[in-house]
Amino acid sequence: MNQDLIEKMLDVGLNRYESKAYLSLLQNRSVTAYEIAKISGVPQSKIYETMERLLKKNLVNVVDDNPVKYIALNMDNYIDNYRKNIGESIAFIKEGIEEISPKRKVSHLLHITGRDNVDQQLRTMLGKVKEFAYLEIWDTDYEEIYRDVEKLVDAGKEVVIVLYGEVKKEVGKVYHHEMEGLLNQKRSLGRWMTLVVDGKESLFSIENDEGVQGIWTENESFMVMAEAFIAHDIFLAEIYKRYREDLDRDFGPNLQKIREHIKIR
Repeated sequence: MNQDLIEKMLDVGLNRYESKAYLSLLQNRSVTAYEIAKISGVPQSKIYETMERLLKKNLVNVVDDNPVKYIALNMDNYIDNYRKNIGESIAFIKEGIEEISPKRKVSHLLHITGRDNVDQQLRTMLGKVKEFAYLEIWDTDYEEIYRDVEKLVDAGKEVVIVLYGEVKKEVGKVYHHEMEGLLNQKRSLGRWMTLVVDGKESLFSIENDEGVQGIWTENESFMVMAEAFIAHDIFLAEIYKRYREDLDRDFGPNLQKIREHIKIR
């Protein structure tokens, strides 16, 4: 019996005995509860209550009564109803939590570790954009979320990106960061990313040899810092477009003559 399938069935409201009995019925039509127990491995002491629950969930039907035999029904209706009920429950819970939560928000920092968790937080934030998203990101990571950004732009949201490196296709308003010396920084420090959504929440992350870690927050002081960080690089990108020769002559490529005296990484 497919154990992976059973594990997934647990996620949609069935217990392990129900899952085993149902799958056994799919492979063996019109059998008794006793026979199902032998085929599926569900204890005989549990098989009758298991079949009653499957009947109530409209996943099986009785086709004979002497002795009682069962067949499996199509799962599509069950899945559709489960999805509808879960959606209603989620909406009810969110509304209830909102009502009892303190009206004054307490700002905190949420520490996130692992690539999957940081990616999930990033996409969750992009999925909630109402007005604008400002993003500072490396080309490798940009390619991963291109479709998410494209959907925002298609929906009329303002998306501004400071991009490290080159990509095949740009979407939104893109400013290219000066890259002189930054590939060495990338090798030593890793790839960093900053996102601000609607001026209400921000996400910082970095990926290096030690893994991926990030911080999400609604804290206003962090928000100002993130916005200033991105705005600063937008200013420099625009200034470089017009005064590159003068800046390179007086300060070196990517302001190297200034950077070499600054200890901040």
